[in-house]
Amino acid sequence: MRTALRWGFLAVAAGLLGWAVVSNWDQVSTALRDLTWGAIAGSLVACMIALGVNAMSWRAVMRAIGLDTTVAEAMRVFLLSQVGKYVPGSVWPVLAQAEFARDHGVSRPRAMTGSIVAMVVGVVTSAVVGAVGLVLAVPDALAAYWWVLAVAAALAVVLVPAVLKRVVALAFRVTRRAEEPAHIGGRALLASAAWSTLMWVVLGVHAWLLLRELAPGAGLAVVTGAFAFAWLVGFLVVVAPAGAGAREWALVLALAPVATPAQALSLALVSRFLMTAADVAGLGIGIAIGARRPDAARPRRGSAPPPG
Repeated sequence: MRTALRWGFLAVAAGLLGWAVVSNWDQVSTALRDLTWGAIAGSLVACMIALGVNAMSWRAVMRAIGLDTTVAEAMRVFLLSQVGKYVPGSVWPVLAQAEFARDHGVSRPRAMTGSIVAMVVGVVTSAVVGAVGLVLAVPDALAAYWWVLAVAAALAVVLVPAVLKRVVALAFRVTRRAEEPAHIGGRALLASAAWSTLMWVVLGVHAWLLLRELAPGAGLAVVTGAFAFAWLVGFLVVVAPAGAGAREWALVLALAPVATPAQALSLALVSRFLMTAADVAGLGIGIAIGARRPDAARPRRGSAPPPG
């Protein structure tokens, strides 16, 4: 039953992912006409690299709670779980990762802790990168928007292990879980944050490769910050699958100093299409890794979490 439910979830999520591609194709195809194939291909490659980097950020946290797997197996788990983004709500990838982690002997509470922390790391780093981008985008922004940097700094404090433990404990109470969250040390958090920051830089490159052909004056730093900010807004709007609609609106707003609304909207549409295509490719890669490693799905009940 558990296996059937798992594959059923993947099937539903994959169906919604496919619908996300088909339903927006007319608008996307129009936006694609303004771009060269070189920019599109380079942007797609950057999206796929960013997925792999994000998987490494997740793996850095999960290793700290006892998920001792190879890079290939961690990639499989992460890439398969990403289709959960296309189901309304922001928690489905976390739940999927927790279930897959159980196959390797990690208890559900520990797996939930790791996935929640990895998600928090992504949110915090997106806020920091987005704040820096906003300051770079608006002339004299430091004087007018100093509070944005203050908020980003306050969010960065969440990654202090003692503070983060309280945040995860609160998440457990909200979800009515009585277990004690696992402790994740500062070294694992630092490694995860470094990978996550790199992911935002790569995603910034993905967006910049597209926008530089639409609005040549847009700089890489501004586009990276705007994209991170838009992702954060899309993530917070939990009722939209993968932040659909909210992310586009936020990207148009954030890029206003360097691009017209039409240019920013074209970027938003093509970017979402390419990121969805990368998720489709990631799903295929994850399934292929599982097919080539028949022992990967066997539970590792003998694995023990590291001390601390």
